[in-house]
Amino acid sequence: MSDRLAGVLLFLPVPLVLFLFTQAPLGIAWSLAAGTAIMLTHRLYARPFALARSARRCLWCGAAADGPLLEIEEPVGSTRWRACTEAHADRLRRFLGFAARHRRLLQAGILGTLAAFLVAAVMIAAGHGGPLRYADAVNAFRLLIAAIVLPLGVLAVRGPAPASALRAPFPVHIQALIGTWAVTWLFRLVGLAWLALALTSFAARA
Repeated sequence: MSDRLAGVLLFLPVPLVLFLFTQAPLGIAWSLAAGTAIMLTHRLYARPFALARSARRCLWCGAAADGPLLEIEEPVGSTRWRACTEAHADRLRRFLGFAARHRRLLQAGILGTLAAFLVAAVMIAAGHGGPLRYADAVNAFRLLIAAIVLPLGVLAVRGPAPASALRAPFPVHIQALIGTWAVTWLFRLVGLAWLALALTSFAARA
């Protein structure tokens, strides 16, 4: 199996978690439990896979690479990643520079939104949500996540590359699985779709 295909397969738990959280196919309680378990254990196998290939796969496109090396200060420590060309290394620097300049917003926005959603969803599943429906919690989650990831997907590579060390607000092994460029496109497409779904739902509710 190629590294690219294996990376895609190891990335699939990410959309699976989002599907479980937003669609609750197993019922609210079991979907939340399954999604949380998958989310908490994903790093145990995805990060070792990505790190083992960090010197031979391009962090931007996911292809085989023997180009520039980039040292990135992640929340869990400093790591070294490869780019296949200087052009892809530059895009990575710009993406990470944008993320670093807005790291507090990204960390608080994504983690805070996820935590608030899970708390609200658990209360709704336990029958203590009052007038709040599960669909309301889902659409608030979609709206806030879309507002955070859309600018990252659209604007990140347009900004300047940082002059100092590269820093990432989150561990980069997830984007390494399929390539950062693919993640930026997912931010754009899913962000737009979630924004439209949330606004349409809230407009209909109003």
